[in-house]
Amino acid sequence: MNWQLIDEDSTEVYRNLAYDEAVARVTANQDDKANTLRFWRSDRAVVIGRFQCVHKEVNLSYCRENEIAIARRFTGGGAVFQDPGNLNLSICANRSEKYVPQTLKEIYELFIGSIATALHSLDVPASYDPVGSCIRIKDLKITGTAGWLKRGVAFLHGTLLINADLSMLQQSLSAPEGQPLFLRDKTRIRCMDSKRDNVTNIADQVEVCPSDDAIKTAIVRCIENISRDDVQKGELSQEVRDTAQALYQSRYSQSEWNLGTPTQ
Repeated sequence: MNWQLIDEDSTEVYRNLAYDEAVARVTANQDDKANTLRFWRSDRAVVIGRFQCVHKEVNLSYCRENEIAIARRFTGGGAVFQDPGNLNLSICANRSEKYVPQTLKEIYELFIGSIATALHSLDVPASYDPVGSCIRIKDLKITGTAGWLKRGVAFLHGTLLINADLSMLQQSLSAPEGQPLFLRDKTRIRCMDSKRDNVTNIADQVEVCPSDDAIKTAIVRCIENISRDDVQKGELSQEVRDTAQALYQSRYSQSEWNLGTPTQ
């Protein structure tokens, strides 16, 4: 089955995360599951994993003072920083396709590893790290990824640091002691900690940074090489958009979802 390419203009992190979850859930409920590659960008934001506690991951006062949004995604994994210098990509694949592996580790290696190869084709000295399931230049990380496997769907989404503000990244993700505590939901205080790592931008590691269009085109080609199918421009279905709107209203626009419940 062919792949559809969705390249979003919206930079609101909450709506984009709602779209990601909607694509995954709607596809999981379909008999004839579509394959989707989606690119999107975000204004300044910190995005934490579903099972994390905001007070352990985020400098809350710094984010408030610098108008950095704080959002929670529906997948696990660690906290990431996003701004216009970061490209977000989402991959939703039908697990019945012969080329799609069955384990999450193998799925990461196939898709994220192929993106590393795509970057190499643009003279970016990137390599896939199977231990961290990420892409590195030298020993420095340039991606953050998370995944979801349900009902015949393999869903991955991640960040690609091209020319992000790394100073703001570091400060926003350095949680000071003594912050107000938040329950992850109404009953759970247990928190999944991020695995701290050193990061870099592609632009800081090459003499000439590839353009956004060149990077997107290389990623499209890597998906076509994996699947042996075409990637064609498409649009999100009305069902996905309706589901995303419902998720936005019930989750992503709500502080109880994004931050959790304050303990005091």
